[in-house]
Amino acid sequence: MTNKYKNSFKRPKPSIKPRATGLDLIDISINVPIDVFHANTRKIRDLMLENKKDENILRYCVILICGSMDKYMHDIVKTMLLQIFKGKAAAGKNFDNFMVPISLLDKFDKIEFDPEEKEKILSNTIYELTSSFTMQKSYAIDRNLGYIINFNMWKAIHPRMMMRFKDLTSVTGLKKFVDELADRRNIIAHELDFQPNSSDKHPIDYDYVLHTINVIQFMVEAINYQIIESVKNSQIKDTN
Repeated sequence: MTNKYKNSFKRPKPSIKPRATGLDLIDISINVPIDVFHANTRKIRDLMLENKKDENILRYCVILICGSMDKYMHDIVKTMLLQIFKGKAAAGKNFDNFMVPISLLDKFDKIEFDPEEKEKILSNTIYELTSSFTMQKSYAIDRNLGYIINFNMWKAIHPRMMMRFKDLTSVTGLKKFVDELADRRNIIAHELDFQPNSSDKHPIDYDYVLHTINVIQFMVEAINYQIIESVKNSQIKDTN
């Protein structure tokens, strides 16, 4: 075939526009809280495996599990509040209830900071405001996630939780598990896990602690998934 006719057989390549997913618009800093959580839980699991029969170490692991969840909650709330501040995420249903000191607004008004400086000041302020309380009880998780999401997180994650853990048959049951774990953590931390009016400690074993870390890790991962999806959806709406 001569070159004269070759071009007549060339078909134009279709122009394919990639479907918007929101992933390319998400700030990579959003992944830091869950990455830190995973690093912490890996260390806890290693400690558990090395000390399956040591009840005191297992009790210590319960404290660490609660601490890793608590840190994730603090980190994701701060991270998402900053995303909202930068206009990269939608405000949560209780966002307007998050109170900041007037001194922060005064700094913003009086001095022309660059965006990075403003973000740093706001980040420090959020840390100061939230570091004085824990996010281990279900009501505390509710309150603080309400600043960054506009849906019921417990209802959103429960179907996945129930598929994995057959004993968590309801949202109430899931909240009860979290609350009882926080109570157990406090008894261990403040009373050395002794039973009331007794010289005996509450029983504990490896299976209990393993189940506990499995539930908490799966729950945090489910929460993180819902948060990321909400950010992606809001980004897609903004680009359409």
